[in-house]
Amino acid sequence: MVDRHFLNIVMLVEIALLVLAVAVFFAHGLWLFLNHRRVMRLTETARQSLARLVTRGTINLEDIELLRQLRHDVQVTVFLETSRNLTGSGKERLRFVAHEVLLIERARKLCESRLWTRRLRGERLLSRMDVADPIVVKLLSDENAAVRAQAAEWAAAQPSPPIIATMLTMLADPATQARFAVQDALLRMGSIVTEPLAAFLETHTGLPAESGLRVAGAIGGSRFLLAANRLSANENVGVRVAATNVLAAIGDVSSADRLATLLKDPDSGVRAAAARGLGRMQHWQSGSQLAECLRDSSWQVRREAGLALRAIGAPGALFLRRAIKGDDRFASDMAQQVLDLPEAAATAAG
Repeated sequence: MVDRHFLNIVMLVEIALLVLAVAVFFAHGLWLFLNHRRVMRLTETARQSLARLVTRGTINLEDIELLRQLRHDVQVTVFLETSRNLTGSGKERLRFVAHEVLLIERARKLCESRLWTRRLRGERLLSRMDVADPIVVKLLSDENAAVRAQAAEWAAAQPSPPIIATMLTMLADPATQARFAVQDALLRMGSIVTEPLAAFLETHTGLPAESGLRVAGAIGGSRFLLAANRLSANENVGVRVAATNVLAAIGDVSSADRLATLLKDPDSGVRAAAARGLGRMQHWQSGSQLAECLRDSSWQVRREAGLALRAIGAPGALFLRRAIKGDDRFASDMAQQVLDLPEAAATAAG
């Protein structure tokens, strides 16, 4: 039989541990509450000091010293918040203050860390401050995809020829995250990338070409016509679809002729993209070919062909009404569906 005295001791120990756990829990909660209030006060004071420094033409040494003595996490928070709303001379003053409080120096050291999370934090700071630092260029080839993606975001604000050339080579990045970041950065650079991108597309195929064509399709312009024509005959389906979309974005007579030819492509995705492009261009001359696509074995192609005919206007509507009375049930059903669409829905779908 268990000794009652021993059981009482065990129970007292358990009660003591429970009380200690509750005390620790509440003490931790109180510490978090007080720490949060302290951080909020420091953050608000820092916001006011930084606002004075970036909006006035003079530098207040007291504000600089206050920011310099802040906790590093509060510094980072305040500078990142402020950077979102500044451009031009305001961003230049912000960079000056960041240098003075050693924030830029710490960011550069983080970029050299062995830990990818620290490298990511460092380049994010440099990116938000628009700091043109060669150390971030090295991170474009970092082993970590997230770091490469952040470096690509930084590069969007640094559209120099060497950086653009490096970004173009990254269009073949195996990581989707980094590759999409490169495409977005090239688009944000604007028309300056048109010439180098067109030259790149004229000599590349496969994944780099497909990624580059997606950027070219968003930019548009006849400078991409030669590359789009060549790549629209590529053996890779993804490349052909992307090239077809570029031809549609260009929208001139020669691209329309090529799109009409692509309505006979072996892949349904290419045929659908060609039909969609002709509809966007309102190319009424291809009406009979689009009407033939209403008989396609692919529902997607039939749908895009029907919407394209609807977009053409009166000639297209005539082809659709003929299809309704035709002997092909698939063509008849799709033509009826397209004609029954409200104008706003048909425009949005096209």
